[in-house]
Amino acid sequence: MRIINQLRVAAEQSEPLLLEENSPSIKASGMRDLVKAFNILIEDNVSISGTGDEYNKQVQTLLGNLREAVVMVGKDKKILSANPAFAQLISRQEIPVGQRLDLLIQGSAMLEFIREIRDTGDSAHRKFEANIKNVPYWLEVSAANLTDPVDGNGEAYTLFVLNDISREKRLELMRTEFVANLSHELRTPVTIIKGFAQTLIEDDTELVQGERLRFLNKIMANSDRLHSLLQDLLLLSRLESTESLLQHETIHLKEFFKNFVENLSANPDFTGKAIILDLDPAVETVEADPLRITQVVTNLVENAFKHARGFTEIKISTQVDAENVIVSVFDDGDGIPEKDLPYIFQRFYRVEKGRSRESGGTGLGLSIVKHIIAQHGGTIQARSHPGEGTTIEIRLPIKPHIPR
Repeated sequence: MRIINQLRVAAEQSEPLLLEENSPSIKASGMRDLVKAFNILIEDNVSISGTGDEYNKQVQTLLGNLREAVVMVGKDKKILSANPAFAQLISRQEIPVGQRLDLLIQGSAMLEFIREIRDTGDSAHRKFEANIKNVPYWLEVSAANLTDPVDGNGEAYTLFVLNDISREKRLELMRTEFVANLSHELRTPVTIIKGFAQTLIEDDTELVQGERLRFLNKIMANSDRLHSLLQDLLLLSRLESTESLLQHETIHLKEFFKNFVENLSANPDFTGKAIILDLDPAVETVEADPLRITQVVTNLVENAFKHARGFTEIKISTQVDAENVIVSVFDDGDGIPEKDLPYIFQRFYRVEKGRSRESGGTGLGLSIVKHIIAQHGGTIQARSHPGEGTTIEIRLPIKPHIPR
């Protein structure tokens, strides 16, 4: 019985029974061969367990390095295991083992997909919209049914591989909207040019000189509009590419804005309104591209002249904080409705669409401004209240930002 107890303890501890220490009792019991066989089994078991542990570590390392979210779900839709990417997808610190997948990733499309996988038993691949913590996501999901390879009882499990394609969907939507907006912007001047040109050709002998000149002026004005639109599109395309358009120099702000206002005063389109400079003497210079910064301020001032109803003055001011030079352009016009503020830097967005087109705007000016400031490593934002004017605030880093 002593030998049996020793074998039991050794089995529980997964350790071989040392023959040297127990040889007298083993010889007396005639169980040497049994102990040897027992030790061989223990060693094989330890080796197999070690191999399994190593294999599991390799699998976990592989899953941990995957960018895709991987999750294993039981027949009750409860999560059995998952990788860190899945926890990141659903904004959790820990993997929610035991929770239902369809409660974490909600939506009729997700429920239908799970039902289809279970009913057909086939692998499947889908793209659909779902909600995670009440936030809409676009997901690309692949799934397959598996059988437990360990116990072989035929119990079905489902493996899901999920990709968050929300950004790609947003870009796709932006491209679609851009093409639609561009087509609309091009259609109007092209139609006008074609119409007046066709009239000049067909009714040449019947038109009086004044009508002919009016038609030609319409053609010229819309040709200019097309030219401006194409120029802005070309610039915007270059700004959005990886190509850096910036030539950094030291800009002396007092001299820069003084020259800027003098140049505006010489332009007849900018007469009749006051342009005030309020420059902080503590802000002397900034490292930036003077040509692009001139373009930024010009676009903002032009935007105020074209769209700020009832304004009497524009004030350009500078400040400085620990990391940024702050340039503000304020107009005392009617302001921008709150519902429009988040969108004014988007391409082709107009607060007053008809009035903007009449003034010759392309709808790209503020989008160009935003991209120029972004290339400098800065930020831009708008603050406005109806009847209280509008402020566009630009923050440029004191240390120059060199795009790669």
